[in-house]
Amino acid sequence: MFVILLLLALLYMRFIRPYILFLFILAGPSGFAQQMEAFYDVKEFYLPGDNPYIDVFVSILGRSVEYGSGGTAEVESILIIKSGKHIVDFRKTLIEGPENGIETKKDFIDAQRFALKNGKYTLEIYLHDLKAKNADTLKVVHPFELFYNGGKVLVSDIELVESYEKKDPDTPPNLYTKAGYQLKPFVSNYYPENYNTISFYAEIYNTDIKIGEDKKYVAIAQITDEGYNVIDNYRLMIVQKGKPVNVILNSFNIEKLYSGTYLLDIEVRNAKNEVLTHKSLRFFRNNVPPIDVYTHAEPVEGNNVLFTELITDRDTLTEYIKSLRPRADFLERTLIDKQINRASTEELQQFLYTFWEKRNKENPQLAWDEYRDLVEEVNEMYGTKIKKGYETDRGRVYLQYGKPDQLVDVPSEPNAYPYQIWYYYHIGNYNNRKFVFYSRDLASNDYTLLHSDMVGEFYNNQWDVELHSRTVPINNVDQQTGIPNTGSRALDYYTNPR
Repeated sequence: MFVILLLLALLYMRFIRPYILFLFILAGPSGFAQQMEAFYDVKEFYLPGDNPYIDVFVSILGRSVEYGSGGTAEVESILIIKSGKHIVDFRKTLIEGPENGIETKKDFIDAQRFALKNGKYTLEIYLHDLKAKNADTLKVVHPFELFYNGGKVLVSDIELVESYEKKDPDTPPNLYTKAGYQLKPFVSNYYPENYNTISFYAEIYNTDIKIGEDKKYVAIAQITDEGYNVIDNYRLMIVQKGKPVNVILNSFNIEKLYSGTYLLDIEVRNAKNEVLTHKSLRFFRNNVPPIDVYTHAEPVEGNNVLFTELITDRDTLTEYIKSLRPRADFLERTLIDKQINRASTEELQQFLYTFWEKRNKENPQLAWDEYRDLVEEVNEMYGTKIKKGYETDRGRVYLQYGKPDQLVDVPSEPNAYPYQIWYYYHIGNYNNRKFVFYSRDLASNDYTLLHSDMVGEFYNNQWDVELHSRTVPINNVDQQTGIPNTGSRALDYYTNPR
């Protein structure tokens, strides 16, 4: 029997790379063993005049594996590189964890390097805990492509580093040695609040050819938002000279980089300040700031007070702020979830004002009044006995994207739960986006989002099957359409808006 832990992994994968390794758990004799957890990452580098290569890092979570009587863990790792159906390279290794006491179970890492030619490949990873009885095998399949062009300035993948130190000259190099340093990889893109430094390594190739040997150019390392706007002072300018390979090894203090999704970006610019190439890596920061970091409320010119100062009831302020969640960015949502309940009345007033001042500097009160009217409309349409309308999936989508351009409402259909399909002709830069909602309890007004093709929303390629599982169970995890000839028109409604 296959056990598939897809949902959490897919949500994680949408935003963060590397990938968590419990995507697929292969058939095992029992489900009683503790399940091993691991992360992996693949980094591409080049050797000018030679083939490119990849470094594959696998990090085992020490708390998730079994330990023998000697206090050590053993994980069998099999890595297979394929080009099409042809096996190009194969590694079978024993990853041994450090000796641990009962209380301290440290994570441990393995690294493997594969020299490859330009082309398209697939990496298969299999991990098995040898100390655990009846343990399942973890598997992941990772497609990638290598294309090294010796006539262009290129930047390698950006490798995140947990720590680094100068290599001892008397110690032979190993797979963790780069540019005279010993690097300990950070096999994750997630930085919790107890991590205050992000360190990184990258290589720049062929500047001697395109810029000129020993000619100066500038490499820029920076932290940006997803629109490539530099965040605060997170920018380093590094002058280098043209060589076959140059190295970037540096760090940023991220103590005051607050929760959000960011890009670590490396640019190469010539003497004319033209960008020759760049490489980015997305990472996620969880670091909730105090609420006063966000608020900077000052009255609009001509007013002596903030309009929110007239709202003095704390419960009302809290309710108003919670209703902002569908329009909030990541930092604002984090503050709403984590800080609002412990904020003072004055801080709540300032938060509500700042939120709308950011969106309408000339008249924040008008922006709030219009939104509040919309919230009241949503509460009336989608509220239930236990939820405000803005807390429901339909209410959130309505407030976030506006009223749908088309709506199909199907309260009754053979084998199907009641459902609605919403169509938007335009959402920002996206066209023809759809949302499918359904009601599993058949009684309340609370419809759950089942599927959407909008970027950032829940995507479910089995939505039609789940919609029609009211009387027919799902037996095939690959099935994508409901039972035929049952009178269902859901796929037709989805494909052809009415």
